[in-house]
Amino acid sequence: MRSAAVDNNNIQTIIGQHASFKGELAFEGAVRIDGSFEGNIRATNGATLIVSEVAMITGEVDVPNLVLHGTISGNVRASESLKMTTTGKLKGDVEYRVISLSEGASINGRCNRIEEKQASPISDAGKMPVGGKLGQTA
Repeated sequence: MRSAAVDNNNIQTIIGQHASFKGELAFEGAVRIDGSFEGNIRATNGATLIVSEVAMITGEVDVPNLVLHGTISGNVRASESLKMTTTGKLKGDVEYRVISLSEGASINGRCNRIEEKQASPISDAGKMPVGGKLGQTA
C-alpha cells in the first residue's frame, strides 16, 4: 500500500480557495481541493485526494487515499487509506482499509473497515464429508 503522504510538487491539480466547482471529478495522481466542490469524486491507481482546512465538499468520494483537513458532507470510500487531521470533519458513512484519526477529527456516520480478501477455504480434499469422518468417502 502506498502512503497517503504527497509532496506538494507531485500535485497535478488544485482547485483554489476562492473557486467553487459543481460537477463530477475523475482523476489519477494527486489532487488538492482548497475551495468548495459539489458533486462526486472518483479516482483510481493509488491516487490521493487532499482536502485542505478551508475546503468544503458535498457529494460522494471514492478514492484510494484521502487526506482530510476540511469538511466532506457525503459518503466516503478510501480503498487504501484515510488520514483525518484535527480539523477534518466527515458527515456521512465511511469505508476504509487503514484509518488515521488525529485528536479533534470528527466522523458523523457509520465506519466500516474494508477487509483484505480472505484466502480460499480448505480444498475439497481436506473437507469433512457430510455425515462421515475426515478421510472417508460418501
